[in-house]
Amino acid sequence: MHHLLPRLQPQSLDSLSDEILRRIFDYIQSWAEYTHPELLLASVTHRWRELAIGIPSLWTTIRVNHDRQISVLGDILLRSKNLPLAISIRLDAFRYRFFDEYLEAIDALLPHIARWRSLSVTATNPVLHNIRSRLQNQPMSALEHFELVQADSGRVQHLGPFVFEPSLFRSLRLEHTMMYAADASQLAGLTHIELIHSSLAMLDEHKLLSLEYPTLEPRAPSMRALQYLVLDASNPQHETDGLPWIPAFTSDNLTYVSFASLAAPSMDLVQALSRMYGTALSAPHLRYVSIADIAGHALVMLFSVLRSVVLPLLDRLELADIDTTGVDDRVVGAFANGVKELVLARLDAEPILGRLVNPIVLPGLERIELDGVEISRPRA
Repeated sequence: MHHLLPRLQPQSLDSLSDEILRRIFDYIQSWAEYTHPELLLASVTHRWRELAIGIPSLWTTIRVNHDRQISVLGDILLRSKNLPLAISIRLDAFRYRFFDEYLEAIDALLPHIARWRSLSVTATNPVLHNIRSRLQNQPMSALEHFELVQADSGRVQHLGPFVFEPSLFRSLRLEHTMMYAADASQLAGLTHIELIHSSLAMLDEHKLLSLEYPTLEPRAPSMRALQYLVLDASNPQHETDGLPWIPAFTSDNLTYVSFASLAAPSMDLVQALSRMYGTALSAPHLRYVSIADIAGHALVMLFSVLRSVVLPLLDRLELADIDTTGVDDRVVGAFANGVKELVLARLDAEPILGRLVNPIVLPGLERIELDGVEISRPRA
């Protein structure tokens, strides 16, 4: 449509039925190439505009970014009727350290906060703090997904408190930042957590706010529904309160675990990683495990934990950028129930592939990939 528009007459576009136009609208709306697809659709012809304005679902993704005219935001909110909203705020330009026009957009959105289904914020540190000041302690009662990305360098900042509805809040992604809920119980329904260059404090029960804390009784993990866990360069912090790192999640529902670029330069941090590894890798329903770019004490402890567990049958095991000299029969024994797909990259594969000569090692293996190339299982 983009390439044909210059050659098409308006009457040709208007000859399409409403049903076909709606399908075109759905397709273009889902196409990431366009920043504001709803505005594009409403600017083709008068009929397209009338039809687009009358479809509330076209106006439920609200984007606040560098080229967004705040003046049109009110119209978009009206056109969305009472449908749930997906809010995407991207203000990572350096100039937003000094200008705050974007706060008008935030203030326009706040009266609709009860409709926010998802919220994604990518911004520099000062902007994140300005937005935090608007959102803290404001109930986001319909929010299912929350993403915070600090776009500039610097220390990981703790933002909050934010208020969620535990029966609806499901997904959290943090990059170069941290957040905390007003109460740990609000994280009970989380199924997905992705921490990128963040901190394992997010998964430390002792670090989560609780109306019942402190208490003499051990606290049960707040995150009881977690299924998907991704940790990339999100490491334990040095303890300042004397309390050991205690997992804030249970392994009961975990199916997906990815560890990358984890480090533990001191023994107390090694112990924290050990507890985290042990909880995650004891999950009875694991189906996917990825381990990448882990070295030193963090890798030694990971192998130690693997020697003490037996994982369920995995659909996929990925290993990349790790020293495999520590892979022995006991480490491989952790996968005695089998692996369907084994993916290896940028490592010495011999300690692993050499053991596959024995057919009882990694039973059920259907596919092996080494550095992007599919290979056959070694035979004696």
